[in-house]
Amino acid sequence: MRSYSAKRKLDLEGNDPLYLPDLRTPKGKGRTVPRLPSPKTPKSPGERTRYDTSLGLLTKKFVGLLSESADGVLDLNWAAEVLEVQKRRIYDITNVLEGVQLIRKKSKNNIQWVVGGSVLGGSPAGPEKQRGLRRELAELDKAEKALDDLIRSSSAQLKELTEQKDNQRYPSARSCS
Repeated sequence: MRSYSAKRKLDLEGNDPLYLPDLRTPKGKGRTVPRLPSPKTPKSPGERTRYDTSLGLLTKKFVGLLSESADGVLDLNWAAEVLEVQKRRIYDITNVLEGVQLIRKKSKNNIQWVVGGSVLGGSPAGPEKQRGLRRELAELDKAEKALDDLIRSSSAQLKELTEQKDNQRYPSARSCS
């Protein structure tokens, strides 16, 4: 095996003069560096901030456009124009939404919103299914409240039983004397 030698040894005890704190650049008077503007404030009126160009905000706007479409179908070329972004950014959003099965491709440049496994507006049973789900949700809320009441009353009864002297396993020394 070939042996390699180090070109420079590391000083692990902190005695290296390059890393001593008193050899830092002195602070005080001198040239000041201009402060950079925060990322939320644009430098000029026409310039967009980092937040304005974020994928999260763009996704919200895209989903807004999609939800406004009458039949749940959106033309990606039109969306890119309206949102004033490159089509690549639209594809980033659609790839994720398609991956989590919220949308599907209808044709080359058109996507369609998918809700609960069925295409939005594509099934006449949509509103009926929503009513059924709301009814089921109301029943589940009612059952949850009943269970919460049972838990509260059981806790109160348990507390009452454990505080009675007759039910205490080891009565305190004061009660024995």
